[in-house]
Amino acid sequence: MKEVLYLQINRNVEVSKRDVTIGDVATVYCANSSVVSKVKTLKLLSIPDVKKKRVCVSAMLIIRMINEEFPNVEINNIGETDFIVDYIDEKPKSKVLQWLLIGFVALFTLVGSSYAVMAYNNDVGTTEIFSLIYEKFGASFADSNILEISYSVGLALGIIVFYNHFGGKRFGSDPTPIEVEMDKYEGDIDTALIDRSAAAGKEESV
Repeated sequence: MKEVLYLQINRNVEVSKRDVTIGDVATVYCANSSVVSKVKTLKLLSIPDVKKKRVCVSAMLIIRMINEEFPNVEINNIGETDFIVDYIDEKPKSKVLQWLLIGFVALFTLVGSSYAVMAYNNDVGTTEIFSLIYEKFGASFADSNILEISYSVGLALGIIVFYNHFGGKRFGSDPTPIEVEMDKYEGDIDTALIDRSAAAGKEESV
């Protein structure tokens, strides 16, 4: 009776070493634990000496490698048929450089967000609306700037609630809108890379 081996591969797999094995990119299950151990150690590919590289790989190559090593094993792939191996060199970066990058992103975001809010307020005539309200309630009410203060506090609270995140803390277990959009974006990139590699016949060969 043949041994049955199951493979589960995700669409995108991140690795930090150049010699990539099947165990690095796939979850392997078989009733025979010795088969699982050997399959996980089979070398899939070698990443060149670069800082970052993405390689498109077909699951058929993994199946072929396993069949060559274990011809009597039946393989069931319950994951992706094509996937991306994303190699990232995880050497530690300079702390000074990291803080400079964080400061630049924070400043860039602050300036861009401020401009967007001001442009929106100008388009919808927020100042004119506030002036009309103040006219209804009298000049003494206008001196308090209560509408501007309330609007500013409400805007900040609305952003915090919408993004479900503040000061490194989350207010719930649900992903934030940015995380959802980033997942969609990364998924679209993976799909495009796989489709282009398959069309060009450039999927990684073992």
